[in-house]
Amino acid sequence: MKGQPAAPARVLIVRLGAIGDVANALVVANALREARPGCFIGWAVHPLSAPLVEGHPAIDRVHVWPRGTGVAGVRALRREIVAEGYDVAIDLQRLQKSSLVARLSGAPRVLGFDRARTKELSWIWTRERIEAGPRREHMVRQYMRFPRLLGLPDAPPRRSLPDPGAAAAFADDFAANHGAPLLLNLGASRPDKLWPPSSFRDLARDLIESPLDGFDGPLVLTGGPGDRAAADEVARDLEVHDLVGRTSLPELWALCARSRAMVSADTGPMHLCAAVGTPTVALFGPGDPARTGPYGEQHVVLVAGRPLAMEEGSVSLEEDHTPAAMAETTPRDVRTALQKLLGAGREPGAPERSA
Repeated sequence: MKGQPAAPARVLIVRLGAIGDVANALVVANALREARPGCFIGWAVHPLSAPLVEGHPAIDRVHVWPRGTGVAGVRALRREIVAEGYDVAIDLQRLQKSSLVARLSGAPRVLGFDRARTKELSWIWTRERIEAGPRREHMVRQYMRFPRLLGLPDAPPRRSLPDPGAAAAFADDFAANHGAPLLLNLGASRPDKLWPPSSFRDLARDLIESPLDGFDGPLVLTGGPGDRAAADEVARDLEVHDLVGRTSLPELWALCARSRAMVSADTGPMHLCAAVGTPTVALFGPGDPARTGPYGEQHVVLVAGRPLAMEEGSVSLEEDHTPAAMAETTPRDVRTALQKLLGAGREPGAPERSA
């Protein structure tokens, strides 16, 4: 139809980090690949999250931008991206640096968020913007507005992670030797989002002394190297498997896929579990779970110990966002939520349901 932009042939997605955000943003690449199988799709990313897009079946080229490389790094990234001749660049991060990368790509069409939902005035670098929506709309749904802007048909969001390769053997061996685990993820993106180590310890001790109905697998602690002190406190004298700081990113999501559930605050591993179809008990306090909670029907989100209503894969927008201290959620609250999840009988490795 006259005036309608041609279907894109080469698309650059800019979502540099963090882990959970990149995992959720993969819905855009999947939508493009399914609607336009011949489209060439590139992705600009920081090294930490690169394993989530390298080898992904919906992504043809990965542009890794190392942190701390200054102006020289930006120039090298720009040369690499411009050489690919993208006709569309999409800023999925809403920051100055990401929108600038999209603009410097040389693509005639530069897509970004509506002005109300951008940060750092990043909208000044974009040429087209998605339709405005609720500020508290879940990020997965916000991302799915971009395929619509490209004229693609509406479709349910679908996340998928790359084949973890050799990391799958690590997870397979663990499950074969110990059974499908329950993961207790100790980390969070900010100190005020952390659930206290003492609460994790009380929960772990309770689950060991009084196992949940229908679950006889091991308890596994996960987290990053910065969570070592918390792990030492939680694991002391308890029969748990401490993998904190001891797994690669692919090993972690492979283990998530073979687990019964995860207990986690608002952080990347929570989204990895959701992306592979593993249910989570997600603990929120200051953050808004309607925007950044686990996406999917199989999760329980707790704020101050209260489970929030879920609607079409995320926390209902009817739920008020009232910040709370993380410690207001008790180990007993989490145990009750876990029993609800594990009673549903999901088998490890079951595919994620579209929402």
